[in-house]
Amino acid sequence: MSLHKFYKKKEDNEQQHKYTKVDLNSLPVDPFERPSIEFYHVNQRDEIRRAYLQKGHFQPLNHKFPPRDFGGKPRRFIQSWFDDNKYWLEYRCCICCYLFKSSIPNQGGSYHFVKSGFKAWNRKSGIDKHKEGTPHTIVVQKCQSLMNQIQSMTSAFEKQTTLQEKEYFIRLNASIDCVRFLLLQGLAFRCHNEKEDSDNKGNFLELLQWLADRCDVVDRVVLKNAPKNAQMKCGEIQKDIVQACSDVILNVIMGELGNDFFAILVDESRDVSCKEQMALVLKGEVVERFVGLRNVNDTSALSLKATIYDMLSKRNLSPSRIRGQGYDGASNMSGAFNGLKTLIMNETKSAHFVHCFAHQLQLVLVFVAKNHTTVNDSFDVVSRLLNIIGSSYKRRAKLRKKQEDKVMEALAEGELESGTGLNQEVGIKRSSDTRWGSHFASLLNIQTIYASICDVLEDLGEFDSDRDRRAEAIRILKWLKSFDFVFCLHLMIDILGVTDHLNTLLQRNDQDIINAMNQVSSSKKAIQEIRDIGWEPLLEKVTLFCAKNEVKVVDLEDEYFNGYSRRRGSHVNILHHYQVDVFNEVIDMQLQELNQRFNEANTNLLLCIACLCPSGSFKAFDLEKIMKMASLSPEEFPTEYDLRVLEVELGNYIKDMREDERFNDLKSIGDLAKKMVEEKKHIIFP
Repeated sequence: MSLHKFYKKKEDNEQQHKYTKVDLNSLPVDPFERPSIEFYHVNQRDEIRRAYLQKGHFQPLNHKFPPRDFGGKPRRFIQSWFDDNKYWLEYRCCICCYLFKSSIPNQGGSYHFVKSGFKAWNRKSGIDKHKEGTPHTIVVQKCQSLMNQIQSMTSAFEKQTTLQEKEYFIRLNASIDCVRFLLLQGLAFRCHNEKEDSDNKGNFLELLQWLADRCDVVDRVVLKNAPKNAQMKCGEIQKDIVQACSDVILNVIMGELGNDFFAILVDESRDVSCKEQMALVLKGEVVERFVGLRNVNDTSALSLKATIYDMLSKRNLSPSRIRGQGYDGASNMSGAFNGLKTLIMNETKSAHFVHCFAHQLQLVLVFVAKNHTTVNDSFDVVSRLLNIIGSSYKRRAKLRKKQEDKVMEALAEGELESGTGLNQEVGIKRSSDTRWGSHFASLLNIQTIYASICDVLEDLGEFDSDRDRRAEAIRILKWLKSFDFVFCLHLMIDILGVTDHLNTLLQRNDQDIINAMNQVSSSKKAIQEIRDIGWEPLLEKVTLFCAKNEVKVVDLEDEYFNGYSRRRGSHVNILHHYQVDVFNEVIDMQLQELNQRFNEANTNLLLCIACLCPSGSFKAFDLEKIMKMASLSPEEFPTEYDLRVLEVELGNYIKDMREDERFNDLKSIGDLAKKMVEEKKHIIFP
């Protein structure tokens, strides 16, 4: 059963209540031509009411009003009634009731003065009765209040605003002075644990009180008698002031970039609350500036791009001026299809992405260590070894004593030579997961003091008072004494030896791009050489090491057992496993990652950039490579004509640079850019 049977649907003409602009000068004057006040939008009604009251009432003078028959006698509206009721009476209507009829609690007789119109000309008492009625009195007061804006709430607030604003700005300036002082001194705003309490009000409030005691009399009264809602003691207000200071400073700093091109460097990290924070750094031709941190809840590429663009727009910087990008190797940052660098390059073709070489090399090593089972197991053993021995001073001291005894014994037997710098003390070197160059030193030390480590683990497994530690020491010792571990130890030392040298070179401050590229190429060749001719030397080293340290050497012709089930064996011998499945596969993975991360596109781009290097009287200058790099920037050189102009300008540029003695001692492209600005050469060769 429908509810419409019991309730009549209210017809609401939405078009009547729609907000439309109303011309106040063309409002209908005749009461019988005016639409109902409810016809207008609720936000327009007061404005329309005021317009009607300012125009005045519809009271035609010297007009012959039409008569109406009452009992055979004609009666008509008398003009003198206007004189008696000038404020509200119109012909047959009440202007006040018309304007505020929706506000009248009980209209009573007012209905005739609004809807149908007053027509009882034979009885003037009807007008008097309406004038004395409560509904009419209410609407008249409303009309008077509407026109008396001086007594309105808005005016009352405006009267107080001038004084309150002055007092507010005094308190605000005092708060800003306190904030600036605390920021410059690096002091906490509240107490030492950042929690405000009754005993310790904190540096901010104490400093504010100190200012209040030393200001002028007027300011002192204002500061000490501030209303509770305007004392500016809230931590949120202090943070807002700090943020405002930061914005002002950053805007001034960013002004140094002007309209120059710039590169962006972005990285993410977690703060103490485990929230992701994104740091953005801009590097211009001459200046390098830190833009700021931003908390990010969504670390997707689209969200990061929107955050970066928002930070740039607040500094009045255009993303179209980006000419370089630098991120870590995460897929959301450097992904080839949906990564942040791809999204930005889709909009700005010249925003080329170049990954930090040292970090790329680290990712190569991480990839091999985490994706090859045998190598991963070996690094896991090393980590557990470092934990059980390196975590205790007594066990480290015991290891040093064992190694010292072995060195003395070897010296006595003539196996070692003595001399300055020889036989230095060696301990277990803890590696860092974020610095894979440290793994080479760690593995090298383990190889050097392998026998002493085994002796310490044997003692722990036999005499330690902790049962769990004894069991752990026995497990680690079993792994160390395996052919698997010894083979991976020597293999990774050989590979990491090549990459460690490359890693050291890539992190040098004085390393130029050309030498870095050459070192990458040389390292690839060195690793490839290990794969081609390094198997026999490696196997010989492993065999000798096992014989010296009493490690059982496996028969390479035996069938390889993978440790899970003989029925599902690989049906290959042990030689095939170590040579193909470990040696070749690990090196192939290393080479594949090196080729992928140090690809030809990035290498060519960097070699082209290196041609601008001013060192050695611009010996690296190569016009052909620079023109090739220019073709990768269609925004700056959109046509063939622009490229031709650049080619001519470069010819003049290199002649001028080589003849100008002021540019002889420059080392890097950054030095060149600064010097060109100082000597106004950037104007001659834009």
